[in-house]
Amino acid sequence: MNNKPLLHHALTTTLLLVLSFAELRAAEEAAKNDWQIDNATLTVVPSFQQLADGHWRERTPRNGHTFLEVRGTLNVAGDGSFGPHRLATAGLLAGAGAAPIAAKLLAVGANSGICRYLRAPIGAGNETTAKLGDDREMAILRENSDDGPLLLRMHARSVELCMVFELPEAPPPSLRWSFAQRTMPLSVSAAATSNAATQTTTAASNSGLVASAAAAAASFSVPPPGPRAISAPLLWSALALAALALLGGITLQRRWRRRRLAIAARSDGHSESSSALDIPRVSAKHQPKHFASVEPEGGAGQLQFHSAMAALRLGDWEQANALFGEAIAAGLTPTFEAGAWSLRGETMLNDHDLVGATNCYLRALSCPGVTAEAALPAASQLAAIYRQLRLRRDAQKMEALRALINPFADDIGPQHLALIARLAKELKHKRRTRILARLVP
Repeated sequence: MNNKPLLHHALTTTLLLVLSFAELRAAEEAAKNDWQIDNATLTVVPSFQQLADGHWRERTPRNGHTFLEVRGTLNVAGDGSFGPHRLATAGLLAGAGAAPIAAKLLAVGANSGICRYLRAPIGAGNETTAKLGDDREMAILRENSDDGPLLLRMHARSVELCMVFELPEAPPPSLRWSFAQRTMPLSVSAAATSNAATQTTTAASNSGLVASAAAAAASFSVPPPGPRAISAPLLWSALALAALALLGGITLQRRWRRRRLAIAARSDGHSESSSALDIPRVSAKHQPKHFASVEPEGGAGQLQFHSAMAALRLGDWEQANALFGEAIAAGLTPTFEAGAWSLRGETMLNDHDLVGATNCYLRALSCPGVTAEAALPAASQLAAIYRQLRLRRDAQKMEALRALINPFADDIGPQHLALIARLAKELKHKRRTRILARLVP
C-alpha cells in the first residue's frame, strides 16, 4: 500500500492548521491592542515647552503664524502597546474635507499638568524616550536609514497625547484631527476662545515649572545616562597618555597642513584647483536662531528671480543658476535674496557642483533676512553633504538647525542622497589626485 498520498495530505493539513492558528493569534493580538482617542480638544497657544539638551525650553511662533495644540485621551487595549505609527500621518483637516490644511507638526508629547514635548531624534536609527510614570513610556524614533520617517511608539493603557501644529494663518472655524488613518473631531477649548486667558494660563504654568521641577522629572523624564566612575590610578594614567597622544596628533596634523598649504602656494599650477576643491565649513553666522517672514515684493531683481524659478521647474539648471545670479546682482529684498541663494544651491547641486552648492546654501543661512522656507532645505542638504564627507561636527550643526526649524521634517529623498553620495565620492577622488600630484614630481 502506498502511503505517500496520505502522508502528503497529512502534512498539508497540518501546515494549513498552523497557518490558520497563527493568523488567528495575530488577529487576536491586534484586537487586544486596539486603540482610540477620546475627548480631543483644540487650543490656540502662544508657546509650548519642549525638552532640549536636558532642559525645558519655550518655543514661540514666527511672526504671523499660529500654534495649535491638540490633545486627547489615548486609550490602548490589551497590554497597552501602541505603534510604532508614522508621525507623517498626523494632520489637521478642515470641516468635512479629506485634504489636510497647511499645518506643520512641530512636536509630540504628553500632558503632565501641562503638555510637555519631546525633541525629535537626530540621525538615522536613534530615538528619544520619556518615562511618563506608572510604567508608561513614550518614544519618538527614526528608522535605520538617512531618509527614514519619524515614528511614535508608546506603552501605556491610557495617556493624554498632545501635538502642536504651526499654521501660517488663522485656523478655520472647524477642524478635525487625523492620525494613523483615523480621524477624530476636535472641540474648541475655552482657552482657544480667549487669547488673554491662554497667555495667563501659560505664564502661570511657566512660572510654576521651576518650582515643580522635581515632580515634573518624576512624571515626565528622559532616562539619564549610566553612571560613570573614574577612580583607578591606572585609568587616570591611561587618560593622561591618551591626552598626550591627542596633542601630539593635533600638532603633527597642523604641521602637515601648513606644509601642504606652503606647497600649494609655491605651485602655481595647482592653486586654482586647490580652492575649487575646498569645501566650506559651518560657522556661527550659518546657524540662525530667528527667521524672517517672506516679504511681498522681491526688489529690482524680482523679474529675473521668477524667470529663474521657471527654469528651475523645467530642470534647466544652467539657465536657472545664471538667472538667480542676475537677480542677486540686480538687487533683491532680504528675504528674496536668502531664497535666491538657497534655490541657487539646488541648481548647482543638480548641475553636479557640490562645492558651489555648499557655498550657496551657507550664503543663504548667513543672510540677515533668511526665512524658514529658505533655511530648511539648505540645512537638510548641508547635513547630507557633510555626512557624506565625514565632517560630523558640521553635519550635527546642520541637523540641529533643521530640528530647530521643524524637528519633524523628513530627510531629503533617496535620489538626492544618491546624487550627493556620488558627488562626494568624486570630490574625495579629486582631492587624492591633487595630493599625489603635489607629492610625486
